[in-house]
Amino acid sequence: MGILRAFGFGIFLIVIALLMPAVFAELVRTIVTFLQSSQEAFAAAGILASYAGHIPPSVP
Repeated sequence: MGILRAFGFGIFLIVIALLMPAVFAELVRTIVTFLQSSQEAFAAAGILASYAGHIPPSVP
């Protein structure tokens, strides 16, 4: 059943791309921007986490 849903979604994307190319292009641009931003955020979080390991513990 999952393969039929995937096939139907593929047909939906093709129809959207053919009938509304501006909307499809903007959707693709939005998805790519979101994924690039997520990648940069995860990279920054990784850098911060690596620096957190080098912070000496505070002594009261």
